[in-house]
Amino acid sequence: MNEISPPVHSVKTLIISSLFSIVAAFLILLFFIAPAEYGIDPTGVGQRLGLMALAKKQPTKLPPQAQSCPTGETTKKWQDIVLITIPAKSSVEYKFIMQPQVELEYEWQSNAGEIYFDFHGEPAGDSTGYFKSYQINKLASVAEKFIIPFAGIHGWYWNNKSDHSIQITLKTKGEYKIKGLIEYN
Repeated sequence: MNEISPPVHSVKTLIISSLFSIVAAFLILLFFIAPAEYGIDPTGVGQRLGLMALAKKQPTKLPPQAQSCPTGETTKKWQDIVLITIPAKSSVEYKFIMQPQVELEYEWQSNAGEIYFDFHGEPAGDSTGYFKSYQINKLASVAEKFIIPFAGIHGWYWNNKSDHSIQITLKTKGEYKIKGLIEYN
């Protein structure tokens, strides 16, 4: 029978080839992949080759904001005007503490078209998590007068599913104490 025996240097050749491949892979990662994919360029080669421009920059997620916007319109018709910024892929609530049977007049508008919202109230002293929704919809703006049915915290939940921030201009008038902004991720 004919037996084929492996060359004497095959194990040594395999080890050298493996080590060479590992070093080559590390250098490719260091000089090309890290600058192009992650914006990491410790050697400066990626910058000279223009690879840093390929790095995917993740936008910094800003926290939601509620900013009072006093204008001449505030004193004429509205008690408060607030600009609420909802970051991309985030949800917020804006709330008031109110007593029963008082009127809340409000108007809000999104700068980016329709947005999902839930206008609701949570009874004072309730620790069960119960809330009563008054209006759930997906709209670009709402203007109404509403009689508060019970004492507690009342306001809006907005859910921004888009890839960009959305601003809500909320105008209100009534007997309330502002609780403010609550963020959800």
